[in-house]
Amino acid sequence: MKTLAFVVLGGLGLLAAPLGARAVDVTGDWAITVSTDQGPISATLTIKVDGEKLTGTITGDVGTIPIEGTAKEGDISFSFYYPTGNGDIPVTMTGKVDGDTVKGTYDAGTEGSGDWSGSRVKK
Repeated sequence: MKTLAFVVLGGLGLLAAPLGARAVDVTGDWAITVSTDQGPISATLTIKVDGEKLTGTITGDVGTIPIEGTAKEGDISFSFYYPTGNGDIPVTMTGKVDGDTVKGTYDAGTEGSGDWSGSRVKK
Protein backbone atom coordinates (compact mmCIF):
# COMPACT_ATOMS: atom_id res chain seq x y z
CA MET A 1 0.00 0.00 0.00
CA LYS A 2 2.86 2.39 0.80
CA THR A 3 4.32 1.73 -2.65
CA LEU A 4 1.04 2.65 -4.37
CA ALA A 5 0.76 5.88 -2.35
CA PHE A 6 4.36 6.77 -3.22
CA VAL A 7 3.76 6.17 -6.93
CA VAL A 8 0.52 8.21 -6.93
CA LEU A 9 1.97 11.11 -4.95
CA GLY A 10 5.16 11.04 -7.01
CA GLY A 11 3.12 11.16 -10.21
CA LEU A 12 1.13 14.12 -8.93
CA GLY A 13 4.37 15.92 -8.18
CA LEU A 14 5.51 15.43 -11.76
CA LEU A 15 2.22 16.81 -13.05
CA ALA A 16 2.31 19.85 -10.77
CA ALA A 17 5.71 21.06 -11.96
CA PRO A 18 4.60 21.87 -15.54
CA LEU A 19 1.40 23.50 -14.29
CA GLY A 20 3.30 25.88 -12.01
CA ALA A 21 5.58 26.88 -14.88
CA ARG A 22 2.78 27.63 -17.33
CA ALA A 23 3.48 30.44 -19.75
CA VAL A 24 1.31 33.51 -19.32
CA ASP A 25 0.38 35.26 -22.56
CA VAL A 26 1.37 38.92 -22.25
CA THR A 27 1.36 39.63 -25.99
CA GLY A 28 -1.02 42.33 -27.15
CA ASP A 29 -2.15 45.87 -26.45
CA TRP A 30 -2.60 47.17 -22.91
CA ALA A 31 -4.25 50.43 -21.80
CA ILE A 32 -2.11 51.57 -18.87
CA THR A 33 -2.07 54.40 -16.36
CA VAL A 34 1.18 55.55 -14.79
CA SER A 35 0.93 57.40 -11.46
CA THR A 36 3.30 60.39 -11.25
CA ASP A 37 3.77 63.38 -8.97
CA GLN A 38 2.25 65.51 -11.76
CA GLY A 39 -0.82 63.28 -12.01
CA PRO A 40 -1.77 60.15 -13.94
CA ILE A 41 -0.42 59.54 -17.43
CA SER A 42 -2.36 57.30 -19.82
CA ALA A 43 -0.56 55.28 -22.46
CA THR A 44 -0.89 52.23 -24.66
CA LEU A 45 1.62 49.45 -24.23
CA THR A 46 2.05 47.08 -27.18
CA ILE A 47 3.93 43.91 -26.27
CA LYS A 48 5.42 41.16 -28.42
CA VAL A 49 7.16 38.17 -26.86
CA ASP A 50 9.60 35.71 -28.43
CA GLY A 51 10.73 33.16 -25.84
CA GLU A 52 11.52 35.38 -22.86
CA LYS A 53 12.44 38.43 -24.97
CA LEU A 54 9.89 41.23 -24.78
CA THR A 55 9.77 43.99 -27.40
CA GLY A 56 7.18 46.53 -28.40
CA THR A 57 6.21 50.14 -27.92
CA ILE A 58 4.71 52.51 -25.41
CA THR A 59 2.55 55.24 -26.94
CA GLY A 60 1.53 58.31 -25.00
CA ASP A 61 1.76 62.08 -24.85
CA VAL A 62 5.24 62.19 -26.46
CA GLY A 63 4.58 59.73 -29.27
CA THR A 64 5.58 56.11 -29.72
CA ILE A 65 8.73 54.86 -27.99
CA PRO A 66 10.33 51.43 -28.48
CA ILE A 67 10.66 49.15 -25.42
CA GLU A 68 12.82 46.10 -24.71
CA GLY A 69 12.84 43.67 -21.82
CA THR A 70 11.88 40.24 -20.59
CA ALA A 71 8.71 38.25 -19.93
CA LYS A 72 8.68 35.10 -17.85
CA GLU A 73 5.67 33.35 -16.32
CA GLY A 74 3.63 36.57 -16.16
CA ASP A 75 6.43 38.75 -14.81
CA ILE A 76 7.43 41.50 -17.20
CA SER A 77 10.26 44.00 -17.12
CA PHE A 78 11.11 46.52 -19.82
CA SER A 79 13.04 49.74 -20.33
CA PHE A 80 12.85 52.75 -22.58
CA TYR A 81 14.02 56.36 -22.83
CA TYR A 82 11.38 59.02 -22.17
CA PRO A 83 12.23 62.14 -24.22
CA THR A 84 12.20 65.56 -22.58
CA GLY A 85 13.47 68.99 -23.56
CA ASN A 86 16.46 68.42 -21.27
CA GLY A 87 17.45 64.98 -22.57
CA ASP A 88 16.09 61.48 -22.40
CA ILE A 89 15.14 59.92 -19.07
CA PRO A 90 15.81 56.18 -18.69
CA VAL A 91 12.72 54.40 -17.35
CA THR A 92 12.41 50.80 -16.17
CA MET A 93 8.99 49.28 -15.59
CA THR A 94 8.25 45.93 -13.95
CA GLY A 95 4.91 44.25 -13.50
CA LYS A 96 2.90 41.12 -12.99
CA VAL A 97 0.24 40.04 -15.47
CA ASP A 98 -2.82 38.34 -14.01
CA GLY A 99 -5.23 37.36 -16.77
CA ASP A 100 -6.20 40.59 -18.49
CA THR A 101 -4.77 42.96 -15.87
CA VAL A 102 -1.26 44.11 -15.08
CA LYS A 103 0.16 45.97 -12.07
CA GLY A 104 3.67 47.07 -11.30
CA THR A 105 6.15 49.76 -10.47
CA TYR A 106 8.42 52.03 -12.47
CA ASP A 107 11.74 53.73 -11.78
CA ALA A 108 12.79 56.88 -13.61
CA GLY A 109 15.91 57.54 -11.56
CA THR A 110 16.12 61.07 -10.18
CA GLU A 111 12.82 61.91 -11.89
CA GLY A 112 10.88 59.62 -9.57
CA SER A 113 9.22 56.28 -9.24
CA GLY A 114 5.75 54.95 -8.63
CA ASP A 115 3.05 52.52 -9.60
CA TRP A 116 1.37 51.67 -12.86
CA SER A 117 -1.50 49.41 -13.85
CA GLY A 118 -3.56 48.50 -16.86
CA SER A 119 -5.81 46.13 -18.67
CA ARG A 120 -5.62 44.23 -21.93
CA VAL A 121 -7.34 45.96 -24.83
CA LYS A 122 -10.05 43.67 -26.21
CA LYS A 123 -10.02 43.20 -29.96
